[in-house]
Amino acid sequence: MVKKRSFHKYTYLVFALIVLIISWESNKTNAAILPNAIPEEAIRLRILANSDSVQDQALKRLIRDAIVDEMNRWVTESATIEQARLQVEDHIPVFRGLIADLLQQRGFDYEFDVELGPADFPTKLYGSRVYPAGEYEALKITLGSGEGQNWWCVLFPPLCFVDVASGQAVAKEAESSSHNSDNPPQDVQEKDKQTGGNKEHNGKNEGKPDNGSVRQVSLQSEADREVRFFLWDLLQSLFAFIKGWFS
Repeated sequence: MVKKRSFHKYTYLVFALIVLIISWESNKTNAAILPNAIPEEAIRLRILANSDSVQDQALKRLIRDAIVDEMNRWVTESATIEQARLQVEDHIPVFRGLIADLLQQRGFDYEFDVELGPADFPTKLYGSRVYPAGEYEALKITLGSGEGQNWWCVLFPPLCFVDVASGQAVAKEAESSSHNSDNPPQDVQEKDKQTGGNKEHNGKNEGKPDNGSVRQVSLQSEADREVRFFLWDLLQSLFAFIKGWFS
């Protein structure tokens, strides 16, 4: 009888240990899959198109590419939020010049506004995380009436850059050592609707997913398999150890 109770105690102990290990591995895997979560101190970029016309949306994408490309020249991951804020403020005249040139080149005559400060954001999906609606610090660019679909990304820390080949803005891989825009790792695009009826989104996917997206999913699948194999080996070792007590 005593031996049976002792066996039950060991069984419960081992079961609790297994649950703890599985929970720890699950949290570790989730953290690895979401390396580009937006930190509390971040500067976003939001570009509101004049309208949803093909011409206005194409202009929005051109301006997006120019702004992100300019930012990637001098925003570094080692900079603090204060340094990044000063850099953005100092370069607002540069942004205005870029936008004015593109408007003139494309034959648009409507006004635009560029400002850094608190900006209203609806609920946003970034990766697999949902960020609630509210005010977030952002470089906000309003083209014309600003009633068209919008695009947004995170300028600091630099979690996005532009894929020049496909014309899409994509998330920057955490372990990437440069701002090379030829091989995008993961899309940062989503759709939402703004309170008041204005449609907003980061931009629609054009064509097939890029190779970077496939690579990201592949890496996650490999990580999941490794965790499962590790847990299976661990369970086998534990069962063999328990069996040895009663052999």
